[in-house]
Amino acid sequence: MQKRLARYIGALALYPAPILFGWYLALSAAGTLLLLLPACRLPGTAPLSLTDAMFTATSAASVTGLMVVSTETQLSTAGQGVLLVLIQLGGLGVMTIGTLLFVSITGRQPVRFHMFTKETLNAPLSADVRRLILLVIGVTLLFEFVGAVALLLARLGDGPFLEVLWWAVFHAVSGFCNSGISLQDASLAPWSGDPAVILTMSALIVAGGLGFPVLLDMFHLRRRSRDRRSLRFHTKLVLAASTILLAVGMLAIWWLERDGALGGLPAGQAAMNALFQSVTARSAGFTTMPVEHFAYPAIFLLILLMVIGGSSGSTAGGVKVSTVSILALAGVAHARRRWQTAAFGRRVPDRMLRAAATVMAVYLTILVTGFMALLILEAPGLAQAEAEGYFLDLAFEAVSALGTVGLSTGATAELGEASRLVIITMMLLGRTGPLAIASVLLAPPKGPKIRYPESEVIIG
Repeated sequence: MQKRLARYIGALALYPAPILFGWYLALSAAGTLLLLLPACRLPGTAPLSLTDAMFTATSAASVTGLMVVSTETQLSTAGQGVLLVLIQLGGLGVMTIGTLLFVSITGRQPVRFHMFTKETLNAPLSADVRRLILLVIGVTLLFEFVGAVALLLARLGDGPFLEVLWWAVFHAVSGFCNSGISLQDASLAPWSGDPAVILTMSALIVAGGLGFPVLLDMFHLRRRSRDRRSLRFHTKLVLAASTILLAVGMLAIWWLERDGALGGLPAGQAAMNALFQSVTARSAGFTTMPVEHFAYPAIFLLILLMVIGGSSGSTAGGVKVSTVSILALAGVAHARRRWQTAAFGRRVPDRMLRAAATVMAVYLTILVTGFMALLILEAPGLAQAEAEGYFLDLAFEAVSALGTVGLSTGATAELGEASRLVIITMMLLGRTGPLAIASVLLAPPKGPKIRYPESEVIIG
């Protein structure tokens, strides 16, 4: 049995893309079957349909957060526990679990695994894979433990101790894994004025969205030097870009909604909620105010943030902040007629530019295809004059699903079964797509090395 399991897990090194997709598919299937059990729903509530159970399980496993059932009024503690397990396993990902099991069972560390771990964890080839993966799991559990304690202390006395403890643990895991699933239908709106809860959740979301390579680099778990100048280029790029996105997002949301969704709030609370919305829009999906109350400019800004997402190797989704940063740097370099794309005294290799362009192209292709499918299924004969914003609602849901964010304008619950299957597919592709593309780009090129003659193409 061990040999068979080792061979299966070891195949991840050779075929990471299909096995990664298979892992999340199996996780979603198992969650679907469990959610259909009577013990997973509250007494007196109707059984979940197969589509609703599948949608909910996939949303949790892919750490997206789009929901068509109520965790508060439909799911029992057992059902909520199923979601918690799915979120945790989905957040860690098959690369972490697969590598740990393979190394533990066989005691071997194949070169392919070293290469795959090097790309995803930004670790040197000489690093011990088992130690790296244990560090990943340890860092995850540490953040979730500290977050749960902070949330417990913030809400201590609000109700029965065990109930508050369960709430704290669930939201700590959901926050760090960027899933956006809450035990309340109103998400975090009841605590929109509580800095202890909102700032703790913001810290968990940011930490989970930075990615394990950045966290491990920042905490000096692989380096002897404690000089901040020795941070890796990837870490510096992610930290700089993430800071800019958080600040710009916060200021833009505050300015756009100062007389709207944030109107009437004290200045400090309005700033805190604007910051939280900027944090959660890049992958988490929690909210302190209904998205449908936002004006169109703010909703479009949220769409842009959802497309960008978090960092590579993190629990966040999206096209990834490093991808957008590299493409932006390349654009600036070309505009300034520079022969190289560089930042922080380092040049970005051409292969990274090609990889970033490939990831962006594939991501946008999937997004456009999924969005078109939703339009055909949900509004085949709806004229623009009668749409009343439905076009933007469907676009928002498509971006949220593919970016594994979970924010919604309320259209998700109204989708038909066929459209929900489209959203399920987009959530799975959004969770596995970037890693799958990265694994393909890692593979050596096939076929004879023939250099074709160059030919010019007119651009623009």
